[in-house]
Formats: sequence, structure tokens, C-alpha cells
Amino acid sequence: MKKIVMMAGLSLAVVLLAAMAAPAKAQMDVGVEVGDWFKYEVAVTEWESEEEFLWEGYMGPLTLADNETNFILYTVTDITPGDAGANVTFEVTYDWKNGTVTYADNVQNVSTANTQPFIIGANMTEGELVIAAYSFFGTDMPDRNIDETFDLENPNATRATNSLAFSIELFSSPYDYEYWWDQETGMRVYYMNHAEVSFGTPYTYTVEWRLEDSSVDGLLIPDLTGPILLLTIMSITVPVALLHRRRKRVI
Repeated sequence: MKKIVMMAGLSLAVVLLAAMAAPAKAQMDVGVEVGDWFKYEVAVTEWESEEEFLWEGYMGPLTLADNETNFILYTVTDITPGDAGANVTFEVTYDWKNGTVTYADNVQNVSTANTQPFIIGANMTEGELVIAAYSFFGTDMPDRNIDETFDLENPNATRATNSLAFSIELFSSPYDYEYWWDQETGMRVYYMNHAEVSFGTPYTYTVEWRLEDSSVDGLLIPDLTGPILLLTIMSITVPVALLHRRRKRVI
């Protein structure tokens, strides 16, 4: 099987890593097994700019895979111990809209040292630390804890789900993030990133990832365009004082 490493955005990633002070490390339990697979629908749902999408010379968080794939499939191929926590290796299959299929390997560290966690610890709950404080281009980023653990009811099952939403400002530009992770497996089931970038060439974007199928029974997030799910997403951003612990939400 041919392996192709996706290079889009690599230069920016190198710069960002160089500017980031390593966060504290805390190990977590792994909730996936070799052979588990997770299929994602990924789309850039908002793009406003005088430039075309990912213009020549673009350096930012978006890649072609965010908007030019039918789906992206993550399959667990290996789990090994690491200094900060277990390393989970995924074979990533990109099914492109142009009819081609490419592959890459992706290693995720299951610990609070991961500043953009695709997978977190299994069976974590509200209030637990998922991203440890770190420094980013001289800006101190605080600890990030799970905002809420709620029951997400989809057509196949009711799954306990952890959520986190926060905003940061980078170079005078606001960035919003929202994560949902399945509690049992720790896998990310929904992700949203929105930003209004003002430095360099201005542009506004929103990118969303949604788990549409999995080898884990009952684990999926249905159509993002469904009105009930949109209300669910909106309700997570309500101030914590208004939230009820382990609220059930129906899709």
C-alpha cells in the first residue's frame, strides 16, 4: 500500500512548533484498540476572502483535505508506550473528490501535552484537564478542562460525550474552537474551528469535522445540517452556570 505524507501547511507547522514551549505532561488511559476505525466528513463551511481557497503561498491551519475529500478514514494500526503517554498510530485514508485515494500515517500522543487533541483519555469527565498550559509565540495559554460531559443521543445509541469550547487571540485575530470527544473511546467525534484572520491577506473561515461512521457500535455524529444537532451545538456554548450535569440531548 502506497504511503503519501500530506505536506500542506508543513512550513507553518514547523514555525508554530518552534514557537511553542512544551506543556506539562500527564498520561491518560487509551480507549481504542488496534483495528478500530473512524470515518470523518470534513468540510470548510465558510470562506470569505479576496483570494481563492488556499491561494499560492498560503500558510495557515487549513489544508486541501479539509475541503476536497469525500471522507477521511482513521484506522488504529499500533499503540505503543511513550514518555508523555501512549502513542496511537493511525493509518489515514484520504478519499479525494477527484477520484484518487492517498494514505498517510499519523501518530497521536494521548496526554495533556497534546495542544490539539484528536484523541484524549478514555472515560474522562467534566472538569478534568485535557490540554495543559503552554506558551505560544510568547502568549501564555491556560489549562483547558472539559467543560461538560453530556449524553448525546443519536439514532443508534446514547453515548456519553465530553465537550470543550474556547477562544484565543493570535496576532489580533480571533480564533474559536469547539471539540466533542466520545467518553468511552476518547476519540474526537466533532470539531469546529472558526477564525477571522486579519494579518497578511485577510480571510474568514469555518472548518468542521464530523464522525459519520465507526467500527465502534453506536458511535457517530449525524448530519451537521440537521436542525436538532445545530441546536445541540449552540447549547454547549451556554455559560456553565446554565448547564445541567449529564444532560441528555437528542439528535
